[in-house]
Amino acid sequence: MFKYRKWLGASLGWAITGNPLGGMVGFMAGHFLDKGESSSAATILNGLSELEVNVIVLASHLIKIDGKVTVHETDYLHRFLDEHFDARFTTNRYLVINHCCEKEYDLNNACDWLRLNTNHGTREQIIHLLVDLAQCDGVLSDKENYFIFRVAGYLNVNDVQYKNIKLQHVYVVKDCFAILGVSPQATATEIRNAYRALVLKFHPDRNKSANAQERKKLAEKFQQIQEAYEQAKKQSVNSAQ
Repeated sequence: MFKYRKWLGASLGWAITGNPLGGMVGFMAGHFLDKGESSSAATILNGLSELEVNVIVLASHLIKIDGKVTVHETDYLHRFLDEHFDARFTTNRYLVINHCCEKEYDLNNACDWLRLNTNHGTREQIIHLLVDLAQCDGVLSDKENYFIFRVAGYLNVNDVQYKNIKLQHVYVVKDCFAILGVSPQATATEIRNAYRALVLKFHPDRNKSANAQERKKLAEKFQQIQEAYEQAKKQSVNSAQ
């Protein structure tokens, strides 16, 4: 995984310490106020910077771009932000992530603010974050790749720089189809049937006579099978589109 610098301090200036109701934060607060939830606006947005909220808007769109929101992805984003922003506001952060996964905000506005108020190094690291987030389930889909590529363009990160960023995120995984024992051209039904057969064979609970060392190997194999199944499902969907 890419090693991030501390990208929230130098050169950001008022972007962090300025008016808490400016830009995207203001739009979000307005949404709660329009619904008569002024207390929600004050509670949820307390302690979050304009920079952080704009990053969450882009990342949340990426999370739901394939039509579903997974706990794995939202947890990854939440942990990352806790590491790079003020950890005291972790609950507020969690609520804003969930809110943005349910409601869509203007992505152009988010990109405009980030382009105008952060330096190029910070914008590159935002792209690194988006690539890491997209790959945290093992696969960078075509939809995810195209979205990140478009965001990179809006943030003045050119296509050569974007390709170099992706090269730093080579996700080393075994061939998921080989692990499942099916062809890359296998149908969703064939993939599912292969997965179920392997679960019956390698699940630790079905091998109770195994010793401690054998059970450890079975657990590792079972986890590998589960990860391969998730990757194969996603790749199968992408190739069918």
